Amino acid sequence: MSTKALPDSPSRLLVDLMVMAMRASVMGCKFGLTLFIARYLDLSSLGLYGLAAGAIAAVPIVVNLGMNHLLMRDAVTASTSEMIDSMRHYWCFVVLAYTVLLTITTLATVLFGTPPLWILIVAVIMFEHVGNDIFYLLSSLQRHVWANAIGFIRGAAWILFYVPLAIWDASFRSLPYLFGFWLVGGVASVGLFAFLSRSWPWLASFSRPFRRSVITDAIRKSFLMLLSDLGFITSQYIDRYLITLFLGLKVAGIYFLFWTVGSSATTFLALVLQQKQRPSLISAYRTSGPSAHRQLAWRFLQTTALTTAALSTAVGFTFQVLLPWVAQPALVAQWSAFWLIVAGLAVRYMADFGVLALFTAHLDRLTTVTNLASVGVLVIAQLVLLPLAGLHGAGAAILLTSLIMALWRYWLLFGLPISNAYSRRVGA
Repeated sequence: MSTKALPDSPSRLLVDLMVMAMRASVMGCKFGLTLFIARYLDLSSLGLYGLAAGAIAAVPIVVNLGMNHLLMRDAVTASTSEMIDSMRHYWCFVVLAYTVLLTITTLATVLFGTPPLWILIVAVIMFEHVGNDIFYLLSSLQRHVWANAIGFIRGAAWILFYVPLAIWDASFRSLPYLFGFWLVGGVASVGLFAFLSRSWPWLASFSRPFRRSVITDAIRKSFLMLLSDLGFITSQYIDRYLITLFLGLKVAGIYFLFWTVGSSATTFLALVLQQKQRPSLISAYRTSGPSAHRQLAWRFLQTTALTTAALSTAVGFTFQVLLPWVAQPALVAQWSAFWLIVAGLAVRYMADFGVLALFTAHLDRLTTVTNLASVGVLVIAQLVLLPLAGLHGAGAAILLTSLIMALWRYWLLFGLPISNAYSRRVGA
């Protein structure tokens, strides 16, 4: 589709360098924020921050009901007017849902005395939700510089203001201030998108009547993707809640610190590699068919494996150098668990590439089945290993589950005859 309203991006090499710099900044800032909490607050606060961060990732999955993936996939080939009409219906639905959630949270604070912090967290969730939608929309439209510039404001710029301020003034060293700055970053990122897309025909689209059928049809078509998303996000974040249940908030803080270190590498790769791999795989399937898609997926898989191993190792050793600065003796006693968790998250990222490849081939039913199965395998592994081996059990459970899911998904992609595997697609 054409999106002439957005400013033109620079040359390809410059784009790649700018994208890598911004994604590295986001990764580094979130990495640094976690170290800051561990150093200047405490491990229990870090555990609570980790639980809130899990909610910030999970709640949008429930709210969007799977619609966002199909909208972003269709945006690759849709016209500008069609894309904007779909997005304005979808975002109206999303804002309405969060208005209800904010109202419920505010009433709970007034009537039952729940901490006001949760109002802040729900507001952050809303802007993170819309911000992620914006990122994937612009990435689908091949506007990688603007996607990452907006992502930088939401994921890094506010941290660059907050952390130095909190180091200088101890009164800012609390979770309410932290989430307040996060909210400001989210609002600013959405504002930048509104400015950049000001020439898109938003007003003309919003002037037309709201058609409820657009949402109901999208929800009906997205049901499998909702189940898939619920399975995927649960498999990513359920472990921190189980660890809190079995081992307590302080140990959950240690786990979240280790998880942040390991996932910083895979998050960086997801937002540098996958934001280009995703539209390329979608286009390969639609223009050249299953065989071309599978060949491209195989090439991407090899690149992903090499970069994942290298970056995860580098990040792990970097954290080892920084560990004395954190000044938390409890971390040293769990050092072998740290490397087990890093290895498990690296293998999990390789398994997640299988999800991307299945989804871009419209194998939605297989994507859903494997995502839901991963939840069951992970929960069973965690319930068995956590009581026996503590954090080592948590890392072993992630590693075991990820190996099983990676082998299964790659067998579905590359081990089955093309005609059999791709006949299982939905919505192709």
